[in-house]
Amino acid sequence: MRAVLAILAVGLLAAAPGTPACARELGEALRGGLYDGATLTVHARSYFLDRTNPAPPNNVAWAGGGWVGYETGWFYDLLRFGAVGYTSQPLVAPSGTGGTLLLGAGQSGYTVLGQAWGKLKLGAQEITAWRQLINQPEVNPQDNRMTPNTFEAYLLSGKLWRFGYLAGYVDKIKPRDSMEFIDMARHAGAPAGVRQGMALASLSYAPNDDFKARLSTYLVPDVLASGYGDVSGWVSLSHNLDLRIGAQMMVQGSNGANLLTGRPFSTWAGGIDVDLILGHATTLTVSYTQTGSAAAWRSPYGTWAGYSNMIFRDFNRANEGALVVGATVDLAVLGVSGLAFASNAAFGNGAINAATGAPLSRINEYDFTLDFLFANSTVNWPGWLKPLWIRGRAALVDQLERGGMTTIRDYRVILNYEWKLGGKSR
Repeated sequence: MRAVLAILAVGLLAAAPGTPACARELGEALRGGLYDGATLTVHARSYFLDRTNPAPPNNVAWAGGGWVGYETGWFYDLLRFGAVGYTSQPLVAPSGTGGTLLLGAGQSGYTVLGQAWGKLKLGAQEITAWRQLINQPEVNPQDNRMTPNTFEAYLLSGKLWRFGYLAGYVDKIKPRDSMEFIDMARHAGAPAGVRQGMALASLSYAPNDDFKARLSTYLVPDVLASGYGDVSGWVSLSHNLDLRIGAQMMVQGSNGANLLTGRPFSTWAGGIDVDLILGHATTLTVSYTQTGSAAAWRSPYGTWAGYSNMIFRDFNRANEGALVVGATVDLAVLGVSGLAFASNAAFGNGAINAATGAPLSRINEYDFTLDFLFANSTVNWPGWLKPLWIRGRAALVDQLERGGMTTIRDYRVILNYEWKLGGKSR
């Protein structure tokens, strides 16, 4: 919080009027920032999850909540501030069926000030301080439950020619199912008493819409270091047929005093993805990922960045390979506007216990997602209904081991409704 106040002080000193005659100008700037250029966001979310495990207990909860956020406009094109409060409250939460990550410990609700930041803009560069969202390949919101990951961080970001960059220090993370901001080392699994923040940096290059490349890295001293890179290209094959090809590579390991596990470890992962886009309405996907045999991949700070990220499994255990095939269809092509269907199947193989080399279960996962966005429908729905987004998801996970098979069934229904009131709407 002190960093936000420091940004405020620096900005006000830089922008302060030099004479009493400028007081009116200052008043207009304050009105423009606090009212005319400000945005109020109310996002309501309902999330039901029912997972049947091979052995009890199952995981069941229905939660309601969301977030309320306020963001100022720019003061003198130099300063901006924002805050977001998040909540998740139990609607149906049977005792003994926790583990959905929708609620806190013991199926309890929580409320937290997840964002409270200040920005200082210097040309095309911005300094953002304190509680904020970060959206990088390995450090990200992981917004697939009631509330996202947010971070206490101090970051410099901006653009230089066709390059975008971000660099800075991340002190703590608020996990998606928690109201507590936790030290980065502790959240990675370091022993009690270990306290370390994270150095984070990324660089992106996008000369046009047909080619993109990214590099990112983070370091939690004496605990964990990771690096990620990917490239993707888009080729138009005909008027209604496009091809997108992507490749990724990442490395990860302990460093310094090796406090995470008490001994050195390292691993890698890579993948290739091919998407065939038919008429901008249907996408056919084939991808393959492979993780190194020395250790499983760790993703403590966000969603797994690999192409094999599915609803339930990530397919990133030691030596695990995964073939993913899928399709996404905008059902407007069938006359049902606003409705989209996606299905993906992942076939994993080769996973081992890195310590012993013993084989682990072979896993196949089949995912289905149905989305309806009222705003995308050609039906003349009432205006108040258009912000509603309804999503249904199902995952069937088969685990094959020692000649037998167990199955996990995961069902989800998510409702999102977002209302924005900004200066332009007044």
